[in-house]
This record gives sequence, structure tokens and C-alpha cells, in this order.
Amino acid sequence: MKLFNRLFRRAAPAIDDAQWQQAVQGMPFLHRLDADELARLKSLAARFLDSHAVSGAGGFEVGNDVALCIAAQACLPVLNLTLELYDDMAGVIVYPAAFVVRHSEVDEAGVVHEWEAAMAGEALDAGGAVVLSWEDAQEDHLWDDGGNLVIHEFVHKIDMGSGGANGCPPFLAAFHAGIDPARWKAAFSTAYDDFCTRVDALERRLPPDFDEENEHHLDLYAELAQALPMDPYGAEAPAEFFAVASEAFFARPAPLRATYPQVFELLEKYYRQRVR
Repeated sequence: MKLFNRLFRRAAPAIDDAQWQQAVQGMPFLHRLDADELARLKSLAARFLDSHAVSGAGGFEVGNDVALCIAAQACLPVLNLTLELYDDMAGVIVYPAAFVVRHSEVDEAGVVHEWEAAMAGEALDAGGAVVLSWEDAQEDHLWDDGGNLVIHEFVHKIDMGSGGANGCPPFLAAFHAGIDPARWKAAFSTAYDDFCTRVDALERRLPPDFDEENEHHLDLYAELAQALPMDPYGAEAPAEFFAVASEAFFARPAPLRATYPQVFELLEKYYRQRVR
């Protein structure tokens, strides 16, 4: 059926050139792409918007500029791969700012723990949507720190294609024949352990009474985190390490390349892109 759909897919609606240029100018990490790559990214973004709804929530209205900005970032990781990596996605939901999600977890004793947390983004598995805070997505364009919320969540969707987000995405025969899965797991596992050690060392330098609501404490944390090759959130789990490393790969590659050259090389091979 997928082959039939590819052969007889109708042309996606064209993206207005002026809107496209404005979107690209607002995302400096796209400036490394040459004219051919930008043209292909534009075509992919049009196909993405034709097949995936981008809807607002919490009173947020999604205009063409917002949808296009999200589509361009979502398509960057699959620029030299295939949009079919996003087939298992209901659509994109955009809130004006951080949104509250209820979590539940069963501990080893069988006790159910429930709590609420404000989130900037979430990728739901099993055909679920990608959920984004537009405020947080926009802030990533203002700071040269390697963060990119949209890329992060869409990389999670790619990762889920291998049966759940675990930091080892699906290796496609048409694109990834040169990647040894055993080498991938070894390189990422070693880098993840090292990164967790670095983050632990950073956190030991924080005040004993560290408070996320304290502006001075947050400023200190941000200052210390500048010594890391990527966002410390990558230490949360192997899946987060892969997503955060992918953010850095596309948005601020130099520190990642210098610190974890094997991971950087494997990301180049996986995404089939050379970044500078």
C-alpha cells in the first residue's frame, strides 16, 4: 500500500516563496544548507503539512508561519531519509506555552504514584501526536546553545519506530546499511555514561538548597551547563541522550563533535548529512 501511495501521491500544495524565505531566515541552523538542500527541505515541508495536521490547543491559533516553521524543523532530520519515519504520528498539537501533563508510575511495591508536570514538549508513542509549546520552540531560535525543542520531539518519534524510544532508532536498509548496530550501541552507551558523570559533577557544584524557582540558582546552573557539549537533560535516559545529541548535531555541532566524535560520526551516517 505504501508503494501505491508513493506512486500515485498527489502533489502537495506549494509553499509561498516569501513565507519560506522568512521562515529560513528566522532559523539560523538552516543557513548551512545549500540551495539544493533548502529546495528539498521546502518540498518535504509541503508534503509534511499536506499529510499531518498542525493544530492549536489552549487557545492558540496556528497560522501558516507557525505551521511552516514547525514543518521545516521536523523535516530537517529526514531531509536525506524518508517522511515515512513519521507515518506513526497522528499530527502536531501546539500550545501557546508550557502545558500540564498528568503522569502515573507504578513502583516496585505496586503502588501507583501520580503527579502533574509542566512540559515544553512531548512525543506520544503508538500513533500519538507531537505536542509542543510555541513559546519554548521560539526561544530556541534566540539562543545559540544547541537546543531545539521541535527537532528533539520529532527525533523521539523517529526513535519510536524501533519499538519504543530507547536511543537506538530504526536502521533502514535503503539508507543505513553501513551502520553497525553493535557499534552504535557501544558508542552511545559509553558517551551516555560519560555525560551522566559530567552532569553529576555539575550538580555537585550547585547549592545544597538548589531551588528551580530561584532565579540566581537557575543562572548558576545555566552558567555551569555551558561547559557541557549539550543540554544536561540528555542525562535523563538513553532516549533523551539520543534526542539531545541530535539537537546539538543540527543546531550547534562543534562541542558535540569535539567531545563525542564517535557519536557525531554515527549521527552523520544516520541522518546522512554533513554539518559544520
